[in-house]
Amino acid sequence: MVELVKDDAVALYGDFDDRFQLHDARFGIDREALSEIPVIDFSPFVGESSLEARKQVGREIRSACIDIGFFYLSGHGISAGELDETNRQALRLFELPPDKKEGLYKDKAGPGGIMRIGADLGDRNPDKASDLKEVYGMTREVLPGEPERGRMGAGGTFWPPEADLPGWRAFMQATHRKRTVVAQKLARAFALSLDLPETYWDAIHKYMGGNFVLNYYPAFKGKRLPTQWSISPHSDYGTYTLLSQDSLGGLQVRNAAGIWIDVPPVPGTFVVNIGDLMAVWTNDLYLPSLHRALNLAEVPRISAPLFCYPHGSTVIECLETCQGLGNPPLYEPRTAEEHVSALVQQSRRTGRPGITTRTARRFQPAG
Repeated sequence: MVELVKDDAVALYGDFDDRFQLHDARFGIDREALSEIPVIDFSPFVGESSLEARKQVGREIRSACIDIGFFYLSGHGISAGELDETNRQALRLFELPPDKKEGLYKDKAGPGGIMRIGADLGDRNPDKASDLKEVYGMTREVLPGEPERGRMGAGGTFWPPEADLPGWRAFMQATHRKRTVVAQKLARAFALSLDLPETYWDAIHKYMGGNFVLNYYPAFKGKRLPTQWSISPHSDYGTYTLLSQDSLGGLQVRNAAGIWIDVPPVPGTFVVNIGDLMAVWTNDLYLPSLHRALNLAEVPRISAPLFCYPHGSTVIECLETCQGLGNPPLYEPRTAEEHVSALVQQSRRTGRPGITTRTARRFQPAG
């Protein structure tokens, strides 16, 4: 297990634990405090399979999402070699010579550039030190026939010059498209997990929202402040996240008992975790877990999440299968774009990472 320092973040995010009840009477479920993240074989959604085989995947996803909101995804159709190549290509960007990299930072290149270490915080949150990471984000291309409203930045990526990184843009766009296909298929598995028709979410994921992000965690220099992480404890904003990570490790998640457990690299897999938007859809049946990362290696660490949302104009409200007598909707309806924009603005305004709807009081529960 990666040795991380005393958890000084608990006091900051203590309200988070109020959402995780080991027994949830509203749904009649008991959450298990897992010590390992389950591995789910996604191959029935990649090749030919029976509906029953796909429903079995849905049942496994349901169990994982109720217990911890994290699982590994194997058999997804993207080779381990391509995932490794993504890490290598990311290092090409972040380790450009200083004279070429300087012009790519957000304060020079604009909103689409690389976020410097410390740019997540400034002086807005005196409770903690800035995260030890640089971040570069990419949106997908605009698709034929796509409505203009609700694009959520599609087509707005700031690309580094081709002369500085030959072939880099083409590779990233290609792997982004492949990951999006996996994410769209994953929406079908989530639908089955919630007793919905398999194609229930197909239309709203045709023009899928979401950002493909490269995280660069510099080599550990042997010193850090007590509240300093590679990425602080947080939960994600969207429906779910499809993450590839390199072989170094350092990712952890809090289980239903509030204990941090490792999410070590498993070659060839994605790590999938649910976000706050899924909690709204499922009435807190599926809850996003706090997760964090700390690179203690002597070399840089790379992770590459695809943050997934439906089309921005989609109205997010409690699913019929997640409410009933004695279990009314907890949240007011909102569009996906309103939801994500509110959380992004809250983070920029306060310097705090996303941690959950209730902890940060991002929006008020219905009633």
